[in-house]
Amino acid sequence: MSSNLVDDSAILTVNQLSKSFGGVKAVNNLSFSVKENNIHAIIGPNGAGKSTLFNLITGVITPDTGEIKLSNQDITSLRPDKIAERGVSRTFQNIRLFPDMTVFETVLIGTYLLTGGKLLPAVFRTKSFRNKEREAKERIEEILKFVGLWDMRHEYAARLSYGNQRRVEIARALATNPVLLLLDEPTAGMNQQETKELMQLFSQVNNQGITILIIAHDMHLVNTLSNQITVINFGEKLVEGPPEMIQNHPAVLEAYMGRAEANA
Repeated sequence: MSSNLVDDSAILTVNQLSKSFGGVKAVNNLSFSVKENNIHAIIGPNGAGKSTLFNLITGVITPDTGEIKLSNQDITSLRPDKIAERGVSRTFQNIRLFPDMTVFETVLIGTYLLTGGKLLPAVFRTKSFRNKEREAKERIEEILKFVGLWDMRHEYAARLSYGNQRRVEIARALATNPVLLLLDEPTAGMNQQETKELMQLFSQVNNQGITILIIAHDMHLVNTLSNQITVINFGEKLVEGPPEMIQNHPAVLEAYMGRAEANA
């Protein structure tokens, strides 16, 4: 049966999405929507299909069935770069930084879309390219100050502390001018103070008008930041609702967190 999700306030709509690898259904007839300017969390156990879902949304892999819409525009079959051009950016669970690039250079990569990515203008340093390059560098300065890394701009990104490496990843994602930011386990492996500081940064990013879709196991983060939570298991949606409903939902307490952890 078709759900045909229609929500004029949604920036992202996932409708009856499915993806199989061999005989395993990683995502199975999944439907949900993310409202504009919200922080929407995706939770579920390991192997539930969360990262596969992010790969589908960003065009890394193609769904078997279903559709994905960004601001009511179908992006289901677009290449990753075309989806990024439309304002979808992401970070990864495992940090991906170049060991021989500074913080500034690493984040500058994110402005590739802003400078057009054209070879000949870059080679011949045309006036148009120089103007775009100047604008990109000004934006990087603004972003690095925003995330608290401006004083570290000349340091090698891969040599920073784990928490600051995460900030570099977020800064690089912000450099693409996203309207929707996907964060895959952004606080995994962090201590309590690093997590607290990054949660504050997420709130500040969201206050800039950027919608956030986040995968997280940290239920304190999820319950504190998110407006809406979608719980999935075996690629299917189990339940969805605001944090106060999810943290006390019997199926969630039993299947994912355990009653003691959920009430912590």
